Amino acid sequence: MSGAVRTAAGRLSGFTVSVGVVTLIGIISIPLLTASLGRTTWGTLALIQTVSQFGGILVAFGWGATGAATVAGIPVAERPAFYRTSLRARAVLYLLVLPVIAVILVLLTRGDVLVFVLGAAVYLLPNLGATWYFTGEGRPMRLLLCDTLPTVTGAVAGIIGAVVTGELWVYLVGQGLGFVAAVLIDAVVVLRGSSGRSMAPMRLRTALSGQRHAVSATLVSGLYVTLPMVAVQAFLPGLQPMYAFADRLFKYASVALLPIQQYFQSWVPDPGADFRRRARIATLAAVIIGVIGGACIAALSPWVSTLLSVGRITVPWEVSLPLGVAFVGIATAAIVGYACLVVIGRVRALAASTLIGALVGAPLILLFAALGSVPAVAWAVALSELCVAGYQVLVLRAELRTSEKEAAA
Repeated sequence: MSGAVRTAAGRLSGFTVSVGVVTLIGIISIPLLTASLGRTTWGTLALIQTVSQFGGILVAFGWGATGAATVAGIPVAERPAFYRTSLRARAVLYLLVLPVIAVILVLLTRGDVLVFVLGAAVYLLPNLGATWYFTGEGRPMRLLLCDTLPTVTGAVAGIIGAVVTGELWVYLVGQGLGFVAAVLIDAVVVLRGSSGRSMAPMRLRTALSGQRHAVSATLVSGLYVTLPMVAVQAFLPGLQPMYAFADRLFKYASVALLPIQQYFQSWVPDPGADFRRRARIATLAAVIIGVIGGACIAALSPWVSTLLSVGRITVPWEVSLPLGVAFVGIATAAIVGYACLVVIGRVRALAASTLIGALVGAPLILLFAALGSVPAVAWAVALSELCVAGYQVLVLRAELRTSEKEAAA
Protein backbone atom coordinates (compact mmCIF):
# COMPACT_ATOMS: atom_id res chain seq x y z
CA MET A 1 0.00 0.00 0.00
CA SER A 2 2.79 2.40 0.89
CA GLY A 3 4.47 1.65 -2.44
CA ALA A 4 1.27 2.47 -4.34
CA VAL A 5 0.90 5.70 -2.39
CA ARG A 6 4.48 6.67 -3.18
CA THR A 7 3.94 5.91 -6.86
CA ALA A 8 0.76 8.00 -6.95
CA ALA A 9 2.40 10.88 -5.11
CA GLY A 10 5.42 10.78 -7.41
CA ARG A 11 3.32 10.79 -10.55
CA LEU A 12 1.06 13.59 -9.29
CA SER A 13 4.01 15.72 -8.19
CA GLY A 14 5.69 15.15 -11.54
CA PHE A 15 2.70 16.46 -13.49
CA THR A 16 2.40 19.32 -10.99
CA VAL A 17 5.93 20.51 -11.74
CA SER A 18 5.16 20.99 -15.45
CA VAL A 19 1.89 22.78 -14.81
CA GLY A 20 3.41 24.85 -12.01
CA VAL A 21 6.29 26.09 -14.17
CA VAL A 22 3.99 27.08 -17.04
CA THR A 23 1.56 28.79 -14.67
CA LEU A 24 4.34 30.67 -12.87
CA ILE A 25 5.74 32.01 -16.13
CA GLY A 26 2.25 33.01 -17.22
CA ILE A 27 1.60 34.89 -13.99
CA ILE A 28 4.98 36.65 -14.13
CA SER A 29 4.32 37.64 -17.74
CA ILE A 30 1.10 39.52 -16.94
CA PRO A 31 2.54 42.63 -15.26
CA LEU A 32 5.54 42.66 -17.61
CA LEU A 33 3.44 42.44 -20.77
CA THR A 34 0.76 44.79 -19.47
CA ALA A 35 3.40 47.42 -18.72
CA SER A 36 5.41 46.96 -21.93
CA LEU A 37 2.56 46.45 -24.42
CA GLY A 38 -0.17 48.50 -22.77
CA ARG A 39 -3.64 47.61 -21.50
CA THR A 40 -5.31 47.52 -24.94
CA THR A 41 -2.60 45.48 -26.66
CA TRP A 42 -2.56 43.01 -23.77
CA GLY A 43 -6.31 42.61 -24.26
CA THR A 44 -5.65 41.95 -27.96
CA LEU A 45 -3.11 39.26 -27.03
CA ALA A 46 -5.66 37.62 -24.73
CA LEU A 47 -8.21 37.66 -27.56
CA ILE A 48 -5.72 36.05 -29.97
CA GLN A 49 -5.00 33.32 -27.43
CA THR A 50 -8.67 32.64 -26.70
CA VAL A 51 -9.84 32.47 -30.31
CA SER A 52 -6.80 30.40 -31.32
CA GLN A 53 -7.47 27.98 -28.49
CA PHE A 54 -10.94 27.47 -29.91
CA GLY A 55 -9.44 26.79 -33.32
CA GLY A 56 -7.00 24.46 -31.61
CA ILE A 57 -9.92 22.20 -30.73
CA LEU A 58 -10.29 21.45 -34.44
CA VAL A 59 -6.54 20.86 -34.77
CA ALA A 60 -6.34 18.56 -31.72
CA PHE A 61 -9.56 16.90 -32.93
CA GLY A 62 -10.34 15.13 -29.70
CA TRP A 63 -6.92 13.57 -29.10
CA GLY A 64 -6.14 16.18 -26.47
CA ALA A 65 -9.33 15.25 -24.62
CA THR A 66 -9.45 11.46 -24.86
CA GLY A 67 -5.94 10.61 -26.03
CA ALA A 68 -4.45 10.23 -22.56
CA ALA A 69 -7.01 7.67 -21.41
CA THR A 70 -6.74 5.86 -24.77
CA VAL A 71 -2.95 5.64 -24.57
CA ALA A 72 -3.16 4.36 -21.00
CA GLY A 73 -5.46 1.56 -22.15
CA ILE A 74 -3.59 0.24 -25.22
CA PRO A 75 -0.48 -1.98 -25.34
CA VAL A 76 2.84 -0.14 -25.06
CA ALA A 77 4.03 -1.45 -28.43
CA GLU A 78 1.05 0.10 -30.24
CA ARG A 79 1.31 3.55 -28.70
CA PRO A 80 3.85 5.16 -31.10
CA ALA A 81 1.82 4.12 -34.16
CA PHE A 82 -1.30 5.57 -32.55
CA TYR A 83 0.57 8.84 -31.98
CA ARG A 84 1.96 8.87 -35.55
CA THR A 85 -1.52 8.59 -37.02
CA SER A 86 -2.80 11.41 -34.83
CA LEU A 87 0.17 13.64 -35.70
CA ARG A 88 -0.41 13.24 -39.44
CA ALA A 89 -4.08 14.10 -39.03
CA ARG A 90 -3.42 17.07 -36.78
CA ALA A 91 -0.78 18.49 -39.14
CA VAL A 92 -3.31 18.53 -41.99
CA LEU A 93 -5.93 20.13 -39.75
CA TYR A 94 -3.45 22.80 -38.64
CA LEU A 95 -2.98 23.96 -42.23
CA LEU A 96 -6.75 24.06 -42.78
CA VAL A 97 -7.68 25.85 -39.56
CA LEU A 98 -4.94 28.51 -39.53
CA PRO A 99 -6.37 30.83 -42.24
CA VAL A 100 -9.87 30.58 -40.76
CA ILE A 101 -8.75 31.69 -37.30
CA ALA A 102 -6.66 34.51 -38.75
CA VAL A 103 -9.66 35.85 -40.69
CA ILE A 104 -11.91 35.67 -37.60
CA LEU A 105 -9.38 37.68 -35.57
CA VAL A 106 -9.06 40.34 -38.26
CA LEU A 107 -12.85 40.68 -38.53
CA LEU A 108 -13.24 41.00 -34.75
CA THR A 109 -10.72 43.80 -34.30
CA ARG A 110 -9.89 45.27 -37.73
CA GLY A 111 -6.29 45.21 -36.52
CA ASP A 112 -2.87 44.33 -37.95
CA VAL A 113 -3.35 41.38 -40.32
CA LEU A 114 0.23 40.12 -40.02
CA VAL A 115 0.07 40.10 -36.23
CA PHE A 116 -3.14 38.09 -36.25
CA VAL A 117 -1.82 35.58 -38.79
CA LEU A 118 1.33 35.18 -36.70
CA GLY A 119 -0.68 34.90 -33.49
CA ALA A 120 -2.99 32.25 -34.91
CA ALA A 121 -0.02 30.27 -36.26
CA VAL A 122 1.72 30.40 -32.87
CA TYR A 123 -1.19 29.49 -30.61
CA LEU A 124 -2.42 26.64 -32.79
CA LEU A 125 1.00 24.93 -32.55
CA PRO A 126 0.62 23.37 -29.04
CA ASN A 127 -2.16 21.18 -30.44
CA LEU A 128 0.47 19.32 -32.47
CA GLY A 129 2.36 18.30 -29.32
CA ALA A 130 2.36 15.14 -27.22
CA THR A 131 1.19 16.38 -23.82
CA TRP A 132 -1.73 13.95 -23.81
CA TYR A 133 0.54 11.10 -24.92
CA PHE A 134 3.01 11.57 -22.07
CA THR A 135 0.07 11.88 -19.68
CA GLY A 136 -1.36 8.56 -20.83
CA GLU A 137 2.05 6.95 -20.43
CA GLY A 138 2.24 8.27 -16.89
CA ARG A 139 5.64 9.81 -17.72
CA PRO A 140 5.66 13.32 -16.17
CA MET A 141 9.43 13.70 -16.58
CA ARG A 142 9.12 13.28 -20.34
CA LEU A 143 6.38 15.88 -20.33
CA LEU A 144 8.57 18.28 -18.37
CA LEU A 145 11.75 17.89 -20.44
CA CYS A 146 10.31 17.43 -23.92
CA ASP A 147 7.31 19.76 -23.90
CA THR A 148 7.27 22.09 -20.91
CA LEU A 149 10.93 23.16 -20.94
CA PRO A 150 11.09 24.35 -24.59
CA THR A 151 7.66 25.99 -24.26
CA VAL A 152 8.73 27.94 -21.19
CA THR A 153 12.05 28.88 -22.78
CA GLY A 154 10.20 30.36 -25.74
CA ALA A 155 7.85 32.25 -23.42
CA VAL A 156 10.76 33.76 -21.48
CA ALA A 157 12.46 34.81 -24.74
CA GLY A 158 9.23 36.40 -25.93
CA ILE A 159 8.69 38.29 -22.68
CA ILE A 160 12.24 39.67 -22.76
CA GLY A 161 11.77 40.71 -26.38
CA ALA A 162 8.45 42.44 -25.62
CA VAL A 163 9.89 44.31 -22.64
CA VAL A 164 12.86 45.52 -24.71
CA THR A 165 10.93 46.47 -27.86
CA GLY A 166 7.34 47.02 -26.70
CA GLU A 167 6.17 45.06 -29.75
CA LEU A 168 3.58 42.27 -29.65
CA TRP A 169 4.98 40.47 -32.68
CA VAL A 170 8.34 40.03 -30.94
CA TYR A 171 6.64 38.23 -28.06
CA LEU A 172 4.73 36.03 -30.51
CA VAL A 173 7.91 35.04 -32.36
CA GLY A 174 9.68 34.04 -29.14
CA GLN A 175 6.73 32.02 -27.92
CA GLY A 176 6.30 30.44 -31.35
CA LEU A 177 9.90 29.23 -31.47
CA GLY A 178 9.36 27.53 -28.11
CA PHE A 179 6.22 25.80 -29.36
CA VAL A 180 7.97 24.63 -32.55
CA ALA A 181 10.83 23.16 -30.52
CA ALA A 182 8.37 21.38 -28.19
CA VAL A 183 6.43 19.82 -31.09
CA LEU A 184 9.60 18.59 -32.80
CA ILE A 185 11.16 17.18 -29.62
CA ASP A 186 7.88 15.48 -28.67
CA ALA A 187 7.67 13.74 -32.04
CA VAL A 188 11.31 12.61 -32.02
CA VAL A 189 11.06 11.19 -28.50
CA VAL A 190 7.76 9.38 -29.04
CA LEU A 191 8.66 7.90 -32.42
CA ARG A 192 12.33 7.14 -31.72
CA GLY A 193 13.06 3.48 -32.34
CA SER A 194 9.51 2.78 -33.50
CA SER A 195 9.09 0.93 -36.77
CA GLY A 196 5.34 1.57 -36.87
CA ARG A 197 4.72 -2.12 -37.66
CA SER A 198 3.27 -2.98 -34.28
CA MET A 199 -0.06 -1.47 -35.28
CA ALA A 200 -1.74 -1.63 -38.66
CA PRO A 201 -1.59 1.68 -40.57
CA MET A 202 -4.78 3.68 -40.26
CA ARG A 203 -6.16 5.96 -42.96
CA LEU A 204 -6.61 9.57 -41.95
CA ARG A 205 -10.32 9.45 -42.73
CA THR A 206 -10.74 6.46 -40.44
CA ALA A 207 -8.70 8.09 -37.68
CA LEU A 208 -10.71 11.30 -37.87
CA SER A 209 -14.00 9.40 -37.95
CA GLY A 210 -13.03 7.59 -34.77
CA GLN A 211 -12.59 10.93 -33.03
CA ARG A 212 -15.94 12.42 -34.00
CA HIS A 213 -17.57 12.16 -30.56
CA ALA A 214 -14.47 13.43 -28.77
CA VAL A 215 -14.06 16.45 -31.04
CA SER A 216 -17.81 17.17 -30.87
CA ALA A 217 -17.55 17.32 -27.08
CA THR A 218 -14.51 19.59 -27.04
CA LEU A 219 -15.75 21.76 -29.92
CA VAL A 220 -19.11 22.52 -28.36
CA SER A 221 -17.44 23.05 -24.98
CA GLY A 222 -14.97 25.41 -26.61
CA LEU A 223 -17.85 27.35 -28.12
CA TYR A 224 -19.27 28.52 -24.82
CA VAL A 225 -15.78 28.92 -23.34
CA THR A 226 -14.69 31.22 -26.18
CA LEU A 227 -18.03 32.94 -26.77
CA PRO A 228 -17.96 35.23 -23.70
CA MET A 229 -14.67 36.82 -24.77
CA VAL A 230 -15.88 37.25 -28.35
CA ALA A 231 -19.26 38.61 -27.22
CA VAL A 232 -17.70 41.14 -24.85
CA GLN A 233 -15.31 42.22 -27.62
CA ALA A 234 -18.23 42.66 -30.02
CA PHE A 235 -20.70 44.42 -27.71
CA LEU A 236 -18.56 45.91 -24.93
CA PRO A 237 -15.05 46.47 -26.34
CA GLY A 238 -14.17 48.94 -23.58
CA LEU A 239 -14.62 46.19 -20.97
CA GLN A 240 -12.79 43.50 -22.95
CA PRO A 241 -9.43 43.87 -21.14
CA MET A 242 -11.17 43.51 -17.76
CA TYR A 243 -13.08 40.41 -18.79
CA ALA A 244 -9.95 39.06 -20.47
CA PHE A 245 -8.12 39.40 -17.15
CA ALA A 246 -10.93 37.63 -15.27
CA ASP A 247 -10.94 34.89 -17.89
CA ARG A 248 -7.16 34.54 -17.64
CA LEU A 249 -7.23 34.05 -13.87
CA PHE A 250 -10.09 31.57 -14.29
CA LYS A 251 -8.05 29.61 -16.82
CA TYR A 252 -4.98 29.62 -14.56
CA ALA A 253 -7.13 27.91 -11.96
CA SER A 254 -8.13 25.36 -14.60
CA VAL A 255 -4.46 24.88 -15.45
CA ALA A 256 -3.70 24.28 -11.78
CA LEU A 257 -6.32 21.52 -11.90
CA LEU A 258 -4.59 19.85 -14.85
CA PRO A 259 -2.05 17.69 -12.96
CA ILE A 260 -4.86 16.27 -10.83
CA GLN A 261 -6.89 15.55 -13.96
CA GLN A 262 -3.83 13.97 -15.59
CA TYR A 263 -3.26 11.80 -12.54
CA PHE A 264 -6.83 10.52 -12.55
CA GLN A 265 -6.68 9.93 -16.32
CA SER A 266 -3.88 7.43 -15.80
CA TRP A 267 -5.11 6.13 -12.38
CA VAL A 268 -8.80 5.39 -12.96
CA PRO A 269 -8.33 3.17 -16.09
CA ASP A 270 -5.98 0.72 -14.30
CA PRO A 271 -7.32 -2.70 -15.51
CA GLY A 272 -6.18 -4.39 -12.32
CA ALA A 273 -8.21 -2.13 -10.00
CA ASP A 274 -11.86 -1.72 -9.04
CA PHE A 275 -13.15 0.87 -11.51
CA ARG A 276 -16.35 1.60 -9.58
CA ARG A 277 -14.47 2.46 -6.42
CA ARG A 278 -11.92 4.58 -8.24
CA ALA A 279 -14.61 6.42 -10.20
CA ARG A 280 -16.42 7.35 -6.98
CA ILE A 281 -13.19 8.57 -5.37
CA ALA A 282 -12.37 10.63 -8.46
CA THR A 283 -15.85 12.21 -8.53
CA LEU A 284 -15.75 13.15 -4.86
CA ALA A 285 -12.26 14.59 -5.24
CA ALA A 286 -13.40 16.62 -8.26
CA VAL A 287 -16.27 18.25 -6.39
CA ILE A 288 -14.16 19.07 -3.33
CA ILE A 289 -11.37 20.53 -5.46
CA GLY A 290 -13.93 22.51 -7.47
CA VAL A 291 -15.46 24.09 -4.37
CA ILE A 292 -12.08 25.03 -2.89
CA GLY A 293 -10.75 26.38 -6.17
CA GLY A 294 -13.97 28.24 -6.91
CA ALA A 295 -13.88 29.95 -3.54
CA CYS A 296 -10.32 31.10 -4.22
CA ILE A 297 -11.28 32.47 -7.64
CA ALA A 298 -14.25 34.37 -6.23
CA ALA A 299 -12.38 35.85 -3.27
CA LEU A 300 -8.93 36.52 -4.74
CA SER A 301 -9.49 37.61 -8.35
CA PRO A 302 -10.18 41.30 -7.55
CA TRP A 303 -7.02 41.61 -5.45
CA VAL A 304 -4.81 39.49 -7.73
CA SER A 305 -5.93 41.32 -10.89
CA THR A 306 -5.06 44.69 -9.39
CA LEU A 307 -1.70 43.40 -8.19
CA LEU A 308 -0.64 41.69 -11.43
CA SER A 309 -1.78 44.52 -13.72
CA VAL A 310 0.03 47.06 -11.53
CA GLY A 311 -3.25 48.84 -10.84
CA ARG A 312 -4.32 49.06 -14.49
CA ILE A 313 -7.12 46.45 -14.36
CA THR A 314 -9.36 45.30 -11.49
CA VAL A 315 -11.81 42.42 -11.81
CA PRO A 316 -14.92 43.23 -9.72
CA TRP A 317 -16.32 40.60 -7.38
CA GLU A 318 -19.57 40.70 -9.39
CA VAL A 319 -17.58 38.94 -12.14
CA SER A 320 -15.24 36.83 -10.00
CA LEU A 321 -18.08 35.26 -7.99
CA PRO A 322 -19.91 33.60 -10.92
CA LEU A 323 -16.60 32.48 -12.40
CA GLY A 324 -15.81 30.85 -9.06
CA VAL A 325 -19.12 28.99 -9.26
CA ALA A 326 -18.28 27.98 -12.83
CA PHE A 327 -15.04 26.41 -11.64
CA VAL A 328 -16.99 23.87 -9.59
CA GLY A 329 -18.51 22.63 -12.84
CA ILE A 330 -15.17 22.78 -14.68
CA ALA A 331 -13.37 20.66 -12.08
CA THR A 332 -16.15 18.09 -11.86
CA ALA A 333 -16.49 17.68 -15.62
CA ALA A 334 -12.73 17.55 -16.19
CA ILE A 335 -12.34 14.48 -13.98
CA VAL A 336 -15.73 12.76 -14.30
CA GLY A 337 -15.77 13.21 -18.08
CA TYR A 338 -12.20 12.67 -19.17
CA ALA A 339 -11.01 10.27 -16.47
CA CYS A 340 -14.17 8.19 -15.93
CA LEU A 341 -16.65 8.34 -18.82
CA VAL A 342 -13.92 7.98 -21.45
CA VAL A 343 -12.73 4.77 -19.78
CA ILE A 344 -16.14 3.10 -20.13
CA GLY A 345 -16.61 4.24 -23.70
CA ARG A 346 -19.19 6.94 -22.99
CA VAL A 347 -17.51 9.61 -25.16
CA ARG A 348 -20.88 10.30 -26.76
CA ALA A 349 -22.11 11.37 -23.33
CA LEU A 350 -19.35 13.98 -23.26
CA ALA A 351 -20.64 15.40 -26.53
CA ALA A 352 -24.20 15.38 -25.21
CA SER A 353 -23.20 17.15 -21.99
CA THR A 354 -21.35 19.93 -23.79
CA LEU A 355 -24.25 20.36 -26.21
CA ILE A 356 -26.57 20.85 -23.24
CA GLY A 357 -24.16 23.40 -21.79
CA ALA A 358 -23.98 25.27 -25.07
CA LEU A 359 -27.73 25.30 -25.61
CA VAL A 360 -28.25 26.71 -22.13
CA GLY A 361 -25.34 29.14 -22.00
CA ALA A 362 -24.67 30.45 -25.50
CA PRO A 363 -27.97 32.33 -26.00
CA LEU A 364 -27.72 33.84 -22.52
CA ILE A 365 -24.11 34.93 -23.08
CA LEU A 366 -25.04 36.75 -26.29
CA LEU A 367 -28.17 38.26 -24.73
CA PHE A 368 -26.43 39.58 -21.64
CA ALA A 369 -23.48 40.93 -23.66
CA ALA A 370 -25.91 42.76 -25.93
CA LEU A 371 -27.66 44.17 -22.84
CA GLY A 372 -24.29 45.43 -21.55
CA SER A 373 -23.89 43.26 -18.42
CA VAL A 374 -20.53 41.51 -18.01
CA PRO A 375 -21.51 39.98 -14.61
CA ALA A 376 -24.58 38.42 -16.23
CA VAL A 377 -22.34 37.00 -18.97
CA ALA A 378 -20.21 35.40 -16.25
CA TRP A 379 -23.31 33.89 -14.59
CA ALA A 380 -24.31 32.42 -17.96
CA VAL A 381 -20.88 30.77 -18.11
CA ALA A 382 -21.42 29.34 -14.61
CA LEU A 383 -24.82 27.94 -15.55
CA SER A 384 -23.32 26.27 -18.65
CA GLU A 385 -20.53 24.58 -16.70
CA LEU A 386 -22.86 23.33 -13.97
CA CYS A 387 -25.21 21.83 -16.56
CA VAL A 388 -22.30 20.00 -18.23
CA ALA A 389 -20.99 18.60 -14.94
CA GLY A 390 -24.44 17.66 -13.67
CA TYR A 391 -25.27 15.64 -16.77
CA GLN A 392 -21.93 13.81 -16.68
CA VAL A 393 -22.35 12.89 -13.02
CA LEU A 394 -25.83 11.50 -13.73
CA VAL A 395 -24.50 9.40 -16.63
CA LEU A 396 -21.62 8.04 -14.55
CA ARG A 397 -23.95 7.26 -11.66
CA ALA A 398 -26.27 5.30 -13.96
CA GLU A 399 -23.34 3.37 -15.41
CA LEU A 400 -22.00 2.44 -11.97
CA ARG A 401 -25.43 1.24 -10.83
CA THR A 402 -25.80 -0.88 -13.95
CA SER A 403 -22.37 -2.45 -13.52
CA GLU A 404 -23.13 -3.21 -9.88
CA LYS A 405 -26.36 -4.97 -10.80
CA GLU A 406 -24.56 -6.99 -13.48
CA ALA A 407 -21.83 -7.94 -11.01
CA ALA A 408 -24.42 -9.01 -8.42
CA ALA A 409 -26.26 -11.13 -10.97
